[in-house]
Amino acid sequence: MDKEVTAYNRWFKDPDWMARIDTDEYERLAGIGYRPEQIAMYYKIPQKDFLWYFHLVGSPLKYHYDRGQLVQQAKEGLSMSAAAQTGENVTQAQRFDKLRRAMGYKNSISKIFFDEDG
Repeated sequence: MDKEVTAYNRWFKDPDWMARIDTDEYERLAGIGYRPEQIAMYYKIPQKDFLWYFHLVGSPLKYHYDRGQLVQQAKEGLSMSAAAQTGENVTQAQRFDKLRRAMGYKNSISKIFFDEDG
């Protein structure tokens, strides 16, 4: 029975509406901060269908959503890092320091709660 449930929750085949989603655009929408529900509306996909596929194990929707957020945050971080290194922009240096602290905190939490080595 467990194998049946696990198989049911895995991504196997793309739904028909998946062809309407441009991956690069989808990642940019995620990076901007749109929620999955809003992205479903943007692509004119029934919200319940989209969210069901989004939460499946191995979902490309979830992967590209997370990647979009990561890429945007990384670009901002790199930009802030470059501005902070010159020392000309104090505000950017402060934002960069705040971002580094936030990332350090998140990484510490992940290490404590999710690291199998520790």
